[in-house]
Amino acid sequence: MPNDKDEVIVAVKGSRMDKFVSYNITQDLFTPEGSFQFGCFSKYDISAGDTCEIYVNRKVVMNGIVDTVKRELSRSGPRLSFEGRSVASILVDSCVTKFSTLPTKLSALAEKLVRGLPFIGKKDFEYYSKSKNAKANRKFVELSPGDTVFEVIKRAANSLGYLFWATPDGKFCFDKPLVRGKPLFSIHAKGDGSEMDYIEGSVTKTIEGVHSEVRVMGESQDDNDIKYVMATVKNDQMPFAKPLVVNWNENEGPAKKTAELQMAVEKASSIHLEYTVNGHSQNGNNWEINRFVDVDDEFNGAKDSYLIKSVTFSLDRQNGKRTRLELQPGGAL
Repeated sequence: MPNDKDEVIVAVKGSRMDKFVSYNITQDLFTPEGSFQFGCFSKYDISAGDTCEIYVNRKVVMNGIVDTVKRELSRSGPRLSFEGRSVASILVDSCVTKFSTLPTKLSALAEKLVRGLPFIGKKDFEYYSKSKNAKANRKFVELSPGDTVFEVIKRAANSLGYLFWATPDGKFCFDKPLVRGKPLFSIHAKGDGSEMDYIEGSVTKTIEGVHSEVRVMGESQDDNDIKYVMATVKNDQMPFAKPLVVNWNENEGPAKKTAELQMAVEKASSIHLEYTVNGHSQNGNNWEINRFVDVDDEFNGAKDSYLIKSVTFSLDRQNGKRTRLELQPGGAL
């Protein structure tokens, strides 16, 4: 059940802020910098460039950097508003300035690119699914002017089938994208709309960019013998034939896994769910990205376990505390 007393606190400069007129806090699995906006009447001491921690129910949901502060005064009293993004914005905003040859090993690449950047060090990176020693093909770490640190790391990670994302508490993770998992949350609605545990909900399905099969073709050299290889993965959910052929080389891992990854990414993009619910938590757990939800939405035609892609906590005078969720199948990069 949602908690009407969900508590939001911003910790900055050794003090805490907990009285707000409005706020929006957005976390996104594929846009790791996220965003936050707060409005209040109190005269808190906060400045552009300050770091802060945002808590929901005493759990960190974002390590942030304040980008903008606005102060106003009227007959109704003082008004303060401030906004910013997570510490991951440093990676997104910072371009690579040294164009020497970069390491191809993911851990060495990440640690070299963040050297000299504020707030982020090699201790902030976590490696799962054998990603620490994984090596990308050199073409994926070649630099062009204007490339950001985030773009280079993400490109290298994705080329090996790893998702590069930021956790709510500020860690940067390399891991295989989750395809399945035990649902921590649930969303249900009856087909006639008589019972629903959300305020608004929609399900969008598409076959755009989705194929009936993925065929991976290329050459593999083994003991001076060049072998032609092919792997095929079919999508039984496509209503008609629409094949995709992908080039492959032996540095990209097993051909079968390359095909399976491409198919998982396509399936993840084929359905998009959006829900708005009361409060910021369910059964004592804050809504959180990269977690699974058991959806049984008869009215909108969705019944499966879906991954939370995006979470937005909000407060305003008209609607109170709400959470907006974006869901999709697992497996996307």
